Amino acid sequence: MMEMQKWGKDKPYIIRVFAAHLVSTVQDMHEDFQALKLRRFASHKFPLPDLPSWFAMYRAPRRTIEQTKAIWSAVYGKNFVNFFAGMLKKIAKQKSVEKNVSIDIHQSPDEMKEAWELLQMVLDISEKSLEEEFSNVPTSAAIRRRMNKLVAETPLESSFYVFVAVPCWALYRMSPTRLYRKAQYGDFDSLEKLLRLDQFLLHDPVIGKQIIQLRAGHSSGKYRKLIEASLKPPRGVNSRRNILLSQVGFISALSHVTQKPLTPQDLFELIEAFDKDSKCNLNDDLPDEPEALARALQPDRNLWRHVLSTDKKK
Repeated sequence: MMEMQKWGKDKPYIIRVFAAHLVSTVQDMHEDFQALKLRRFASHKFPLPDLPSWFAMYRAPRRTIEQTKAIWSAVYGKNFVNFFAGMLKKIAKQKSVEKNVSIDIHQSPDEMKEAWELLQMVLDISEKSLEEEFSNVPTSAAIRRRMNKLVAETPLESSFYVFVAVPCWALYRMSPTRLYRKAQYGDFDSLEKLLRLDQFLLHDPVIGKQIIQLRAGHSSGKYRKLIEASLKPPRGVNSRRNILLSQVGFISALSHVTQKPLTPQDLFELIEAFDKDSKCNLNDDLPDEPEALARALQPDRNLWRHVLSTDKKK
């Protein structure tokens, strides 16, 4: 039995599925982020996008969410994604009337049986995929076909997800839409972050106006800094620790909508188990003690708990 399986034997199914996948992506994300501005991902080279359509993606967060669901569907199947999305909706509804909500929501015996079988199937796929990854077995032909078909049918959305949305969440801890909105109102830090992430935004009318205003306002230092930012990678792109904390923060946040929230010690042991199975050294990027890990994870955990919740502040 793999160490990851031992770690997950007393954890909720949802956590076992997502923990395995998210931790396993850290090293790949770290490597792929190095080539963001080359528009190359894995073995695929994406073409230049239609710029007005590309800029519109920043103002259409729903399209990014739908693309995220499509990518997960290609890997685990639509039934699982629909089940997970439905589960979060039910939790969000209950949050309006209950203070403490868990995944233990009311379902009929048939619904419970179907959900149990679905989660077991997805867990089997997840664990098999993890074993194959550790053994350097290529991704299954079926998954590759589905992913290739998805990229061919949605090149704009797929490339935006890969080159903007994922690194924005992982490195900046916010959505592309939120970062864009802050930049359009003249927030200099947000402008710099955006241009480091996406040099196409030099040609966006809204962002371009902010840059020209700096030049016209004799802020030549800031103007030059933004032009230079468009030629540089995002800050933190070389930090595997940054990416790891983001992924582990999501796992921690997700566990808080189950009946068994993960403790800092659980998260520490998760990374240790993954390192033993994969012969990696992700543990080197974590603080030395679980309590220190809890403090380091707080910004990411809070971010993802906010994302997973649809509550509106009154």
